[in-house]
Formats: sequence, structure tokens, C-alpha cells
Amino acid sequence: MTEPEYIELHAASAFSFLEAASQPEGLISTAAEYGMPAMALLDRNGFYGAVRFHSAAKAKGLRAHIGAEIAVSGLGDAVQPPIWLPHRRTSRPVRLSLLCESRIGYRNLCQLITRFKMRESGK
Repeated sequence: MTEPEYIELHAASAFSFLEAASQPEGLISTAAEYGMPAMALLDRNGFYGAVRFHSAAKAKGLRAHIGAEIAVSGLGDAVQPPIWLPHRRTSRPVRLSLLCESRIGYRNLCQLITRFKMRESGK
């Protein structure tokens, strides 16, 4: 029996500040070392590491899936750890993980992110 292939669909790069530390090229190198056929990059509220991620994946012969993790304040607050935990963060909005299926999906998500950023009053 062969092992099932694993594909990471929710990695973030160092461009998702304070949440991830790996450069896009490093993510792809690690995926190649583990024999993954593909990997997805979802930076927070944008496609910040997508170009470097895609280029590195192409060079290593891996498939790069691109998307974004979008914070949506209109859906309420995300689940938070119990109050007694020492590293409790303040409330933050729910985040949706959105992957692009095609170039049309990429274009649509770019437009959605732009509208989202133009509408939001804060960062």
C-alpha cells in the first residue's frame, strides 16, 4: 500500500507579519524535501508572497496554489482561547481561507481584496 500524498493548503509566509516566519522559497524547499506534489500559500489579506512562491514552485517542479486568508469583521469575532491562558489575544474578526481555482478566480479575489481594503476604515 502506498502512502497518501499530503498537500499543505493553509501555509502563510513571513509577509503575514507576526503570524509566520518562513520565506516563500523556504516553504517550497521544505515541501520538495518532504515529497509534496503541491502546496498552497494563503497570506493574510493579500497575495504578498505569491509571486516568489509561484516562481520557486515552478523551479522545483511543484504546483503552487495561491489564495488569501481574509479577515471579515461582519461575521463576528473568531474563537479565542480561554481567559485564564497567559497569551490571550484581544478579539479579532473571523478569517476565511480562500483559494483560487483559476486565473479568473485569482482576478476575482484580487478585486475582492481591493474592495475590502477600500471599505475598511482601519488596517
